Formats: sequence, C-alpha cells, structure tokens
Amino acid sequence: MAQTGAVIFLPREDGQISRMLEDLLFDPAALWLSQALESAGVERFFVVCHGEDRSKAQTCFPDGTKFVTNDSGDAVEQLTGFLQELEGKALVITRPVVLSWEGARTLAEGGDTGLAGSQECGIFRAEGASLAQALSEGAGLEEALRDKADKIGGRSNWYQSYGPFRSGTQGRMEAEQMARQFGAERLLDQGVRLMDASSCYVGPQVQVGSGTVLLPGTILRGETFIGKGCEIGPYSMIRDCVIGDKVTVNQSQLNESTVETEAKIGPFAYIRPDCHVGAGVKVGDFVELKNSIIGAGTKISHLTYVGDSDVGQKVNFGCGTVTVNYDGSTKFRTTIGDNAFIGCNTNLVAPVKVGDGAYTAAGSTITNDVPPDSLAIARSMQMVKKQWAAKRRKGRR
Repeated sequence: MAQTGAVIFLPREDGQISRMLEDLLFDPAALWLSQALESAGVERFFVVCHGEDRSKAQTCFPDGTKFVTNDSGDAVEQLTGFLQELEGKALVITRPVVLSWEGARTLAEGGDTGLAGSQECGIFRAEGASLAQALSEGAGLEEALRDKADKIGGRSNWYQSYGPFRSGTQGRMEAEQMARQFGAERLLDQGVRLMDASSCYVGPQVQVGSGTVLLPGTILRGETFIGKGCEIGPYSMIRDCVIGDKVTVNQSQLNESTVETEAKIGPFAYIRPDCHVGAGVKVGDFVELKNSIIGAGTKISHLTYVGDSDVGQKVNFGCGTVTVNYDGSTKFRTTIGDNAFIGCNTNLVAPVKVGDGAYTAAGSTITNDVPPDSLAIARSMQMVKKQWAAKRRKGRR
C-alpha cells in the first residue's frame, strides 16, 4: 500500500503563536488534527512552523515528524525530498482548520469529496511525486498546489467534516464546538453511548471501549484509556488514566492513575496521581487517594484519606480514617496487609504497618506496627462522671 503523508503549515498572524497551537477544549488544535490524520492512516508528517513555536509543535505530532522552521534556508529542498519519498498521496494543509476523523479518512483514502474549493478551505490532496516535480522545476507551492491538487472541499457532506479555525472570539467558539462534536462522533462510531453528546468533552487522544456509557458532564482528557462496559459520570473528569472494563465513576475526578476491572468510584471521590486501584475496589464518597496502591476487593466507603500507602486485598476502611503521611518536611508510607479491618476515625501515623487480618479499634491513633491478626487499641480510657452535667447547669442558675 502506498504511503500517505501530510504537510502541515502552522502560520503565525500578527506575530502571535499559530492558532493551531492554541487549545481547543484541553488540547492544541494541531494535536486534534494530527490524531485525526493518524487514525486515517497517515504515516509521515512534515510540519512548517515559526522557530519559536517548534517546541510546542513537537508535542502535537508523532515521533519521526520532520520539522522545518521559517528561518530554514533549505525549506523547499527538504519539502521536495519529503514528497519524493512518499510514493503515494500527500495531504497539504495551509490554513488553521479543524478536521473530523471521518473527514481525515475521506482525504487519506482518496475519496471523492465533491465540489471544487480546496483553495478556500486550505486543504489539498495530490500525488507526492507530482508536487515534488513541480517544486523542483521552480514552481512555488501555491502554483504547484493549484496545478496538481485534486478537487476537494465545497458544500457537500465534506463541508460538515472540516471547519476553518478563524481568528477572534467567534472563531474560537466555533472551533471548540466543532472539536467537541468531532470527539463525540468518533466515540459514537466506536460503539460508545453518550447520553448527551452536547455536554461531554472528549480529547483527541482518548480511547473508550464499546458498550461504555458517558453520562452528561463527562470530561475525558489527555492520554486516557477506558475499557468496555463502563459507566462514567455524571460530572466526572478523568485525565491521563487507564480504566479497566465495567468500572463505574460517579461525579468524581481521577488523574494519572490506573483503575482495574469492576471498581466503583464515587460519588465525590478524588484520585490524585500515581494511584493503582485494584479490581472490585470501592472508593466511595469524599474519599481521597494519593500515590497509593489499593488491593483488589478493598472497601474505602466514605470520608477517608489514603496517601502514600500500600494497601492489601479485601481491607475494610471505616469512616474517617486518615493515613498521616507528612510531618512537614518528609512523606512516609503506610502498609496495610490483606483482610485488615481499620476502625472508624483511625489515624495511621506513618511510617507504620498493619499486618494481615489485624484490626484497629475505632478512634485509635496508631503509631506502632500492628502484628497480623491482632487488635490495636490506642485511645484514652472512657471516664463517666455521673450527674456532672446536672450540677453544672444548677451552678449556672
């Protein structure tokens, strides 16, 4: 199969950074474009940008992309060489645009998109060798594209697959709305169910398995992968996470972490970076996790903070548990063994270990290790002074 390549121009206007490097939703427009083209089978990229924009542009395109800046003296020669090596179609994008995954596929596969209009939309398709020959013979890029490019664009169905990213507030609003729409359409095509596509925001690198349901207010960002048969939302944000199959995330935020199969998160849970939540774990309301490993089947149902901890399987956390991990200068870890039972309002002052099958009594502050299968009680003895309250009230009168 002939290799398809893309030549992308990231022009500046009035000395400002290219609009293609401004964020649409949560990611640069150029990342939306490159992901759409990659998904359509584009294998090689050639990017022309301003020298000061290069570092940001490099984050938007795959490894192996060829970058040429505006001050390169041999830009035409490098472009000609790139086109000569393609042995297939070249897609050339000269203006800031937003492109749907379906539109990118139509372009890359050489489909007939209908009416003439490539000059207007800034999207061209031509044989790489033909463009290279025209450039080597001294033609300017605009002339070469005019003479060699296919007729694409216009107001057929193709018109619904791209949009110019215009300058100004109105242009940004249009582009962000289009990005949201294209992100939703991509998931719908993959068998994902969106209860309200107009209120879900899905980034260009996000992958979601078939049969998963996204409820209103769902925001999926960064390099997030969500498995099959999940229920995400309402009003949840997940960033740079790996989520297994059949996971429920209800009104919660998850960041840079892994959640395994059939876990239940939320409502109102907060998972901070570097957490690994095992299969079947329950992370309930007003629970915060940070830099912790939670073993399979563990239940952390409500009002608990677990930070810098290694927690075994089938542990039960009572309400109000806190791992006391910070002394003002250094973080320490807590280790809890399998099948342990942590009583309500327990403070685990790290570094500390609770052994397999051990219990802590409610209201305890644990400062020393608890051996396996033991009960740790660390609280003051209860004292009752009979009639104390009655005498106090009488004294006030």
